[in-house]
Amino acid sequence: MSGMALLPLKKELRRRMLTARRQLSASERDQYSEQIVQRLTVRIEYQEAACVFCYAAMTDEVQTQAFLEQMLTEGKTVCLPLITGKGVMEAVGLPSMDALMTGEYGILTVRPEQRHLVDPARIDCVLVPGAAFARDGARLGMGGGYYDRFLPRAVHAKRLALTFSCQLTENIPMQERDCRVDAILTENEWIDCKR
Repeated sequence: MSGMALLPLKKELRRRMLTARRQLSASERDQYSEQIVQRLTVRIEYQEAACVFCYAAMTDEVQTQAFLEQMLTEGKTVCLPLITGKGVMEAVGLPSMDALMTGEYGILTVRPEQRHLVDPARIDCVLVPGAAFARDGARLGMGGGYYDRFLPRAVHAKRLALTFSCQLTENIPMQERDCRVDAILTENEWIDCKR
């Protein structure tokens, strides 16, 4: 199926999955986020990672703010996305929680005067958000292609999806440039994705 033919299928699946995610209550979201982070921190993929690329969560995503703080306390190099153009993002180091400010779309980002770019090849682990995931590692993003362009540049990184179980689906229509993840963490399980 051509990329153009897949677009309406992706759009409908994204709408359905984001609706399911938004139906979680704030307390469910907080509780599930905590369980997901606990599941992650006991894994060797995380423990051995010196440099972790994470995202600053939007209200309805798996919450990462307390986790960002925890990683800094543990002495890890923490990176956040920095949008530099249409569909393009870089990794920017997070020196401290005080360096955060509200950026575009209300998403936290590092203050311009404190930004330093981190080479994606240095990253050991990328924590990947998304609208939907399938057990084979297929991912449906928000439609901008940012992670699909970024992930191939993080050549040494394990790709770990943080998601709520309500965002798991049987299969996801994939195009050639769409990136898969190595594992999926939900509040209920760790899923190793067979490549």
